[in-house]
Amino acid sequence: MRFPLRTASLRQLVILSFLLAMIPVGVLMWQSHKALSGLSRFATSEAESAVISVRRAESMQNLVVDIERAVRQYAVVKTEALARVALSHINNQQASLSQLCNDLPELSDCLQQQADLQQLAAEYTQLSGAPLEQLLQQIRLRQQRISQQIWDLLEQRLVDQQQLVQDAQQRQAWQTVALVVLTLLLVLWASGRVAAPVQKLDKMIRAIGQQQQFPEGKLDGPRELSELGEQLRWLSSRLQQLEALRLILLRHASHELKTPLSSIREGCALLTEQLLGPLNSQQLEVVMLLNGSADRLSQLTEQLLDYNRLLQQAKPELSHQVPQQLLQACFADHALSLQQRQQQIKLDCQLSSFYTDETLFRRILDNLINNAQAYGAEGSPVWVKLYKKDDMLVLDVANNGAPIPTALREKLFEPFQRGTTPRFDSVQGSGLGLSIVADCARLLGGHADIVDVVYADVCIRVRLPLLEEK
Repeated sequence: MRFPLRTASLRQLVILSFLLAMIPVGVLMWQSHKALSGLSRFATSEAESAVISVRRAESMQNLVVDIERAVRQYAVVKTEALARVALSHINNQQASLSQLCNDLPELSDCLQQQADLQQLAAEYTQLSGAPLEQLLQQIRLRQQRISQQIWDLLEQRLVDQQQLVQDAQQRQAWQTVALVVLTLLLVLWASGRVAAPVQKLDKMIRAIGQQQQFPEGKLDGPRELSELGEQLRWLSSRLQQLEALRLILLRHASHELKTPLSSIREGCALLTEQLLGPLNSQQLEVVMLLNGSADRLSQLTEQLLDYNRLLQQAKPELSHQVPQQLLQACFADHALSLQQRQQQIKLDCQLSSFYTDETLFRRILDNLINNAQAYGAEGSPVWVKLYKKDDMLVLDVANNGAPIPTALREKLFEPFQRGTTPRFDSVQGSGLGLSIVADCARLLGGHADIVDVVYADVCIRVRLPLLEEK
């Protein structure tokens, strides 16, 4: 069974996620209102009860005084009016005491006080002297203890009320934490519903940009992102078709050019050597121009073939290399062109060995030396430095000449991009040299860029990771 949100739009998902996240907040607000209302009602009830109990205790204390006065007066005068007054005070005290004992059953002296009042009501007309004073004093002292117990009970209730408030606060805090965690989980779930397809879209875009295997499976998520994933899949398929056509065209064009080019070069060589008959000076000049054009076309064809082979190489073939031998072999291949422009190699090699792909590293060297020779100033040295820095293998090839503007530096590493500075050799470049350097560095896990150094006007720096044999 598929989850219904999988086909929802991004807007619906955002709105639904917001509503889901608001549910715990609403529950928290309702719980807080309920707890505060309960505490408010409880506090009001306790306050009213405390006021009533205090007033009743004060009233009963006054009644005890009135009872003593009326009983003593009756003991002296013995009139019916004083007897009725004393009995009325005793009855009022009994009624108040009975109600107080019902409201506060915790009072321990209630029953004894009721018994003493009953005894006083029955015998106050007969008692006199010491027995009467003893009974009145007993009632007075017990009433004082009852008042003190009332205050103690009120203080205990106040403590209990404070504890109840603390328990409610703690319970509210735990509920808040739980609801916040629930809200966070809902937010994480909602963000995951959006982040997961976005991450997959990022992988798709990276796969397209880096020419890697496109992720399989349909993108699962909001409708807009799912449709965007399908469009990226179509774009990847289309780019793969165009890339395949480009490689086929590049391969066939470069191979097909070699056959007629060989015939042209052979014919030019025969004419130059005058094996088919003597040539005048104008004819020799034309033949020399044809030879130069054929050589330039041959070099461009070789660059296209080299670039095509580089694009088809998917994985480096690593092995241990001796840098001095690799560098000297490269310098030997470029010795003639360097000698023609009176340029010398200044080598600074600080490594005795390293682990890399010989073909890819040699392509990097060949193109950098060729660029330094072609664009460098005549009679100026070409600096080649190979060293280690920050766990990286660094190759610097520098020369004097026209500096490269900062705005053009990144663009020069793209295919078929050439700078504004003219070459000083007889070959017109195709704009593939630095692109091949960048692609070779990328295949080796590194990158190439143009940096500023104090000893030269132009420096191409290639940083490669220090690989180890597995």
